[in-house]
Amino acid sequence: MLQWSRLHPYNAVHVLQVSSPVSAERFSKEIERTLHRYGLEQVSFQANHATWHSPAASPGCAPRLIAAADLDAEIERQLNEPFPFEDTFVPFRFFCAPGPADTAWLGLAYFHAIADAESIGRLLLEIAGACTGRTPHPSAPQFLTPGSPLKAPLGNPWETLQRSIGAVRQFQRMRHSHRPPVCADSDFHNRFQSHTLTSSETAMAIAKAKHCEVTLNDLCLGALLLAAAPLTGSRFSTDRPELTAACVVNLRGTLQASERDRFGLCLGTFSITHPVPKGITLGDLVRDVRAETRRIKDQKLSLGSAITFRASRFMLSRLPIEKQRNFYRKSYPVWGSITNRKVDDLCRDCGATEVIDYLRAVSAGPAMPFVISVTGIAGRLNLGISSKPNVIAPEKMDGVVQRFLTLLTAPEEGA
Repeated sequence: MLQWSRLHPYNAVHVLQVSSPVSAERFSKEIERTLHRYGLEQVSFQANHATWHSPAASPGCAPRLIAAADLDAEIERQLNEPFPFEDTFVPFRFFCAPGPADTAWLGLAYFHAIADAESIGRLLLEIAGACTGRTPHPSAPQFLTPGSPLKAPLGNPWETLQRSIGAVRQFQRMRHSHRPPVCADSDFHNRFQSHTLTSSETAMAIAKAKHCEVTLNDLCLGALLLAAAPLTGSRFSTDRPELTAACVVNLRGTLQASERDRFGLCLGTFSITHPVPKGITLGDLVRDVRAETRRIKDQKLSLGSAITFRASRFMLSRLPIEKQRNFYRKSYPVWGSITNRKVDDLCRDCGATEVIDYLRAVSAGPAMPFVISVTGIAGRLNLGISSKPNVIAPEKMDGVVQRFLTLLTAPEEGA
């Protein structure tokens, strides 16, 4: 992620809605108090891992006050504004907005290399609870105190070999994958849009996944491939006729029990490559996706992403920036990525009964044109979609989004 951050701003944003009003002054006070309590005020990177600092004088994280109608625009701004990446810097930015009926929106943008959604969700819930008068969670210090870098186990030598082979085979399959359009310039601006599936639409998507005997994540991956396919009509006459989609995986379950809840970053990825032939139904496609994801889970191939990251860092560390960007576009031809997270359990564990809505977003970068962040809360799915308009034009991206939503919710299989 540090390497990606040198190529483009690699940020993420979490926004939640609480059931009572919160002033910007109160939010600011509880931000500073919480960050100081857990030693999360400033960070520096040495030997590719984060070191946290608590300065004598707080650097301050005053939240930006916006109107509720500007929420999507603010998320887009936060995705595109780089963090300073200096010797020592504050890796968080905050914003807030009054919501309808005496509610409030509280937002946190962060430098993604420092933490994953699990840690950031707990941090934002801790601040939200302090703002609304909720008693702090008794185990919060364990969840929010940073320590040594979190590293998912590679396994014994045989398992490491198998996962290394699995990572190589993923790249081999990508050699036959159609590449996204070339960026006209080095502008990696992110466009953002959000969509909410109602409870009935969410129930329809869950029912569709059950009918096909796949997970909701498999359904989203299949819908992503099928929604992007109309942009790639020329691929069938080339030697790269297939399409690839990626998925981000939470690897904390592979850690020792004492390590699973610490603040930090513990993510893996995997990819699905499929020919997506003309006329294929969503049901047939997601069953193929399910067969592949089941194999990846059974063999724990997502753990091989750590090997992939190390290899790419070794290969690219001395290349100029432009060649690094071209490497990702040519060698990692992914059309889109899914990051899927249900926050109900986290809210329940923290006693966060004040949280009534939750939305996430992640920067798209040189490796893919768009990312769909799927967040489940209270029987609804919220989609935060970041995309690169210099790769996929906004009107074409709107078509991808509409097809994706229809594939998830339409009663007919082919949509």
